[in-house]
Amino acid sequence: MARDLSGQSKTYLQSREGVDSSKFLPFYEYFDFKAEDFASLASQNVSFHFGGWARTDLADESYGKKTNNDLQYAYLTIRKSTANTALDLGRLFIREGVVSELVDGAYARTDLVRGVRVAAFGGVPVETNFDGRSGDAVYGGRISEAYPGLYRLGFSYLKERNNRTDFREEEGGDLWFRPVNWAEVLGTSSYNALTRAWMQHNYNLLLGPFYNFSLRTEATRISYKDYFTGTTTSAFTFLPTGLIDLNEKLSTEGGELSYSFGKTGLSAEYKKYSYDIAGDANYYGAKLRYSDPKNWGTGVSFHRMSGETDTLKYYDYRAYAYKKLGKADITADLFAVSYDVEINGVKNAYSASLASGYYVIEKGRLSADIEYAHNPYYDKEVRGFVKFVYNFGSPYGAKRGK
Repeated sequence: MARDLSGQSKTYLQSREGVDSSKFLPFYEYFDFKAEDFASLASQNVSFHFGGWARTDLADESYGKKTNNDLQYAYLTIRKSTANTALDLGRLFIREGVVSELVDGAYARTDLVRGVRVAAFGGVPVETNFDGRSGDAVYGGRISEAYPGLYRLGFSYLKERNNRTDFREEEGGDLWFRPVNWAEVLGTSSYNALTRAWMQHNYNLLLGPFYNFSLRTEATRISYKDYFTGTTTSAFTFLPTGLIDLNEKLSTEGGELSYSFGKTGLSAEYKKYSYDIAGDANYYGAKLRYSDPKNWGTGVSFHRMSGETDTLKYYDYRAYAYKKLGKADITADLFAVSYDVEINGVKNAYSASLASGYYVIEKGRLSADIEYAHNPYYDKEVRGFVKFVYNFGSPYGAKRGK
């Protein structure tokens, strides 16, 4: 018997309209469950994790059918008390350096000497199940070396086959470096071994705080052709008539300078988008916020997008406020966009939302929000969302009452 059982239930009811005036009313149930510290294997720390969801449409069909469900993860973890050693078995999500994959299989990791850590995984990829699982396989791992509090360097690798054909082969490095307590560098670089080109670089530099000032900078570079080599959804399928060119490359650079005084924060930000084909765009503006975590908060922002196409020439504005009232809370949010040139006959777009939540019981929170929008694609759009979240735990064993 497990000594500690816990989990969470999330129930969603959404109301929205499609571009063809279809009325969608999907009802979702997400369930997460964890059982820890099995008494029958007291010499080891053994736990079981499960998560899945189900959907049924109460009005018109969405996504091609009335009902759907999916097993997100279900795995057993065996963890030893030494060397930070662990083994996962089942359906699990792998996150190791630049590797990100949902796998039906095994995943092991352990610490060696002098800050060296190794991890390895193998099994059948879940993402390629769209055309059957025969001949599908995935394996890879990561090796890293670290000095606690100063740096961490890692190298990771992934090889995936679909129908006995190479589908993905990716490798790359990750970095974290903090030479002093006010400076931090982190980033990743990913390489596509099938196309023999870099997929993505993503690096961030964090400085501060200095006299309440802090600076966050970022730089990225993405090659669409190499990044989207293995696609499993039509959202990333490049066609001659598509909106995104297969040969496009994107670079972004920018940062945000923030100043905090008490519960108030002021920041200015700038980001430059450089497309090899679509052209460049600059996004810049400022934000002001006030936050009292126990009572209320508010904020406003103003930005300018200056690009080479009509859809990337606009001003945007946002104002929001929230208030906590005992077991309840309420939030109002207003967002507006003013285009330089009309898009589909619309020059000014906006959305307004109102949300509220209440703890109906100690471990259960009911919330709802409604949003009204007017934009170049919907003359009038109304969306509703109701959510109930319940956290549960067992009274069994040594962790009684938790």
